[in-house]
Amino acid sequence: MNGIKCFVCGACCIAYSISAFNKPAGVKCIHLRDDGLCGDYAERPDVCRAFKPDELCVLISTISLAEKVEVISKVYGDA
Repeated sequence: MNGIKCFVCGACCIAYSISAFNKPAGVKCIHLRDDGLCGDYAERPDVCRAFKPDELCVLISTISLAEKVEVISKVYGDA
């Protein structure tokens, strides 16, 4: 584990696809709350449970949510 804590921005819940919800990349997850937290955290799918913030999260922590999503999409593609 890299030890990087989540910034609770919600960018990962928008930028990445989540097949368990049939959610395409770039679309806000239906469970993402306005405060950046998951509204269904206890029941989230394995792909969400396995996600760990990385160095990119640190590097983009000070830009807007829209910019974060754009950067993640450019770095990781339509993951």
